[in-house]
Amino acid sequence: MFKKKGLLYAILASVLWAIVNPVIKTGLSYDMTPMNFAGLRFTSVGIILLAYTWHKGMWEEVRKNSKLFTLLTLVNIFLGYAAFYIGVNLVDGAISSIIMGTTPFVNIILSHIMTKNDKLNKHKVISILISLVGLLMIIGVKSGGYSINGIGLIGIGLLFMNIIFQGYSAIKVAEYKANIDPVFLNAVQMFFGGFLLYVTGVAIEGYKQFIGKPIGFYLSLGTLVFVSVFAFSFWFIALQDKNTKVSEVNMCRLINPILGAILSWIMLPDEVPTFNTVAGMIIIVFSLVFYFKGKEYFEKNR
Repeated sequence: MFKKKGLLYAILASVLWAIVNPVIKTGLSYDMTPMNFAGLRFTSVGIILLAYTWHKGMWEEVRKNSKLFTLLTLVNIFLGYAAFYIGVNLVDGAISSIIMGTTPFVNIILSHIMTKNDKLNKHKVISILISLVGLLMIIGVKSGGYSINGIGLIGIGLLFMNIIFQGYSAIKVAEYKANIDPVFLNAVQMFFGGFLLYVTGVAIEGYKQFIGKPIGFYLSLGTLVFVSVFAFSFWFIALQDKNTKVSEVNMCRLINPILGAILSWIMLPDEVPTFNTVAGMIIIVFSLVFYFKGKEYFEKNR
């Protein structure tokens, strides 16, 4: 059914990631700061996955591929998720879900700049422009959209920084020639990146007690740990599929704006759908359809 198995794993990862934003906001509501929470999440994931993937010679494997492991630890997890958690905490859950849904389009541009066989063409450019129209409808001030203040704009900027950091890391994983177990790759980046996030969070934000919290906090943390255990592993499998381009893998993340925004409206009592947000979501999804079908349209109408 799937000629490119990378797309299947990318879809599975994207479905899991769609639930992240509202769950993060719920967890942070229990007197928890962004980097403390992110560090707890990823360090826990790293411990679980290292126990699962533990094998003889694994630290030698890390040493031989230290450039990739260091990149993922510092850029993908530490810088990327520091920006993400702080950004999510500054904007509405639905907006953060939909902004993160623009990840494919930012990464298409990165792929065009950084790779030789994944360049922009006419229908890709049109897809990006269509998606930007949808994004502007979602974050537009007044007239039914969300009113964005200075703090909100900072949050949006941080979310876009996260997209760029992760897009850069994804391209490097796809280009890397060594055959590394994607689950082990995930384990190492999660443990060391998460530990660095936690230590930095304690230094900057202060220590936040995580023992004796209400059950809702642990449900949020447990859900996020579950998502990270599987979603990142699926994502690395997708990126390592030689038959699937990085831009094609990233297009699957357009699932996020739909499921993520709907979950925000369900889980977060202060967030409700508006005409602008729903219309923006529809436009963004249309841009995905055009991305895959646009080439056929132009060939038929030459």
